[in-house]
Amino acid sequence: MRFDLETAGFATAPPTDRAQGGLVVSVDQDDVVVAWVSHTRLDTEALAMVDADRLEAEAVTRFETVRDAMTSALDRILTGFGYRIRPNPDGLGHVIRH
Repeated sequence: MRFDLETAGFATAPPTDRAQGGLVVSVDQDDVVVAWVSHTRLDTEALAMVDADRLEAEAVTRFETVRDAMTSALDRILTGFGYRIRPNPDGLGHVIRH
C-alpha cells in the first residue's frame, strides 16, 4: 500500500514534525488507518472557534473544507487502487482491512 500511496504522490514517510500535517498512515491491530491531518495552526484555531461556539468562523470553514476534500480524495484514490475501505470510527480518514 505504501507504494500505491507514493505512486499517487503522497509522502508516506512519517513527518519529522507531526504538527506540520500531511498524510498519516498507522497500524491499529489488524487494520491500516490512512488519514490527512491539517497543520496544527489550522487545527488549533478551528478548535478554539468551536469551543467558543463560533461555528461559522473562517478557521472552522477552512478546517472542514480541507478535511472533507482530503477524505474524499483519499476515498477515491484508495478505492481506485482496489482497496476495501471503511470510514475510521473517529471520523478521520479510512480504515483498510488486511
